[in-house]
Amino acid sequence: MRGFALATLCAFSLAACGRDARATGPEFEGPIRVLAEPLPLDPADPKHDRIGVFKFAGALHLTSPDTVLFGGFSDLKVSDRGDFVSESDEGSLMRGHIELGPDGRLKGVSHATLVRLKGLDGKALPGKFEADSEGVALWPNGDLMVSFERDHRIWVYPAAGGPPHAVPKPDVAMPENEGMEGLALAPHEGPDAYWVGIEGGDIWICRLSAACQKTPGQFPPPIGWRLPALFEMPNGDLVVEHHHWDPVTGTHLTVSIIDNPASNPAPKVKAELALATPLTVDNIEGVAVVPRPDGVWRLYLISDDNFSKKNQRTLLMAFDWTPAQPVTPGPAAP
Repeated sequence: MRGFALATLCAFSLAACGRDARATGPEFEGPIRVLAEPLPLDPADPKHDRIGVFKFAGALHLTSPDTVLFGGFSDLKVSDRGDFVSESDEGSLMRGHIELGPDGRLKGVSHATLVRLKGLDGKALPGKFEADSEGVALWPNGDLMVSFERDHRIWVYPAAGGPPHAVPKPDVAMPENEGMEGLALAPHEGPDAYWVGIEGGDIWICRLSAACQKTPGQFPPPIGWRLPALFEMPNGDLVVEHHHWDPVTGTHLTVSIIDNPASNPAPKVKAELALATPLTVDNIEGVAVVPRPDGVWRLYLISDDNFSKKNQRTLLMAFDWTPAQPVTPGPAAP
């Protein structure tokens, strides 16, 4: 995670670095209340509800009065039923349910719980170097997989309990604060396969049973942009987010749906969602995609507020996409 707005603030005020020095309160774990303030896509035009082929399906500013651990969310996975998991870059894990209104638009978050990720000793991960979790994925058996930067590693937390264990990660040098931001299962590539996206833009395919390999097809971000999130569609296409922050023009991001880079040397963009200031947007670091009725695909986005409550927000946003060709599963995994 690199919070570009926060990094600039740090250059002028030490108080802005790291967790917001003004944030005080209980570091509570367990069930929490999540308050949701609805926001328009375009503050200047509340009726604005489309960006290209994507239809806006709601935005919420999320807060919790129960714990200062709420925030910093760096990835997101959502089930077809709306149950979700997200983790923070200070080592917390949130689960909950996304509530929709009768019109299918975002309404709120319910049944939320927040706990700290544990280390090999069963205790909460100590300090930023060990606790900076950036990517999350859920295996079909319930095992939780988390990627970390600074201390670069990928851990699997068994659903049955017990200490986490390490699984393969890309064998490449990574800057301390520019590590494995993107993490997603890759069932199209095999039952134990998963994608890893490095912040600089490289995309790797990994397996629990084998070493990671850099994909033959790459989709590098423009100069000055970074890769914070990715997700696999049922047919093997990849959803890749690229993000950029500029002190003058603000936040810019694209969410691109591309050909599977493991089998396409030159992946092509099939659809692209572009968001930028002054539209409602923040430091988006998590992307998830779920099916909706009538061939519609719902993109969920979540932002990392860097625990800087006065400068950034935790946003949950949704957009709907109806592809020209139906998205269907590819060949059965070997």
